[in-house]
Amino acid sequence: MNKKIISVLVFVIAFSLLPVQAESWDDFADLDRAWDGQKSITNKEFEEVMDALQAKTKKKEARQRKKKIKKISGGGTSLHDELNPDKTITELESLKPTADDLLINLPVHLIIDGKILDKGYYNVTAERDENKKIYLNFYQAHYLQAKIEATETENDYGEDEVNFVKLKDYNDSFVKLIFGSIDFNAYAYIPFKE
Repeated sequence: MNKKIISVLVFVIAFSLLPVQAESWDDFADLDRAWDGQKSITNKEFEEVMDALQAKTKKKEARQRKKKIKKISGGGTSLHDELNPDKTITELESLKPTADDLLINLPVHLIIDGKILDKGYYNVTAERDENKKIYLNFYQAHYLQAKIEATETENDYGEDEVNFVKLKDYNDSFVKLIFGSIDFNAYAYIPFKE
């Protein structure tokens, strides 16, 4: 008898749940119209939201940058305005090499105006004065070591580059210094000693 009651109870419970499950399937009947009430978003609105989200990360990066600067500089201001941590450090114009400066290695001692110009590396610049004379200046660091007068020429000496300075053998007591730039080409014969 217990078996009959239990089986009847199971049978009644199973059949009572069937209509409930069938009703739950009816909820999916409107699935085709699920997106009908949603608002479409324009590209502009999407970009505004993305900008707002990225603004937080930019603020966080700026705070981290300030912390790093504070660790390096100690957080105070400098006596020099250009070195304050809240300003961007600008590149110093005086340290930039100019296109007019050309480097030459002198393997011999040159004799210029009775003085000896030692072997070594020199920056060579050219200038034309008000009398249309051309002078070549030899610099080491920022110091003028020698100045010689050169003769202007149309010859480019077969060089591949527009700006050049080279030392060529001429004879046993003179070398020929050739110089080229956008403005002019020039040469000078300079006595030397080994």
